[in-house]
Amino acid sequence: MKTVLTTIMLLFFIQLGFAKDPGEKSFLILFDKSELKELKTSTEYIELSLMTLFKTKAYTGNSDAAILVKVPYGNIDECQLGDMFVRLNRDRIVSLQDVAFQIIDLDQSKALYESLIASYEDKSQKTKAKNKLGKTISAN
Repeated sequence: MKTVLTTIMLLFFIQLGFAKDPGEKSFLILFDKSELKELKTSTEYIELSLMTLFKTKAYTGNSDAAILVKVPYGNIDECQLGDMFVRLNRDRIVSLQDVAFQIIDLDQSKALYESLIASYEDKSQKTKAKNKLGKTISAN
């Protein structure tokens, strides 16, 4: 019995000792179209620099240009991504933060959004409870 208990405890501590994979993170990189035109580049060309390291998808259209980047490890942030060098054209290489309008961590934004929704729902439930209590008191 002691051997089984010791083995279970040992396996539990070994499992806690190994680092867990933080998972995949998603970033949205926004660009100003007029600035890209001045630099004589496009999101597709910038995407080529990031494509070798990460999963990417470039978006263009009527609004500002954007690149969606999925990083396979979760310990990178906006600043580290912005420090990466990208090729604008055949002659020019700059850091991503110099050309990007904004870099947004979508996972962090999602967590913030969910916490705001939860706090709003708590407030609305408290308001409904007060209204029910007020109606009950006024009815008596």
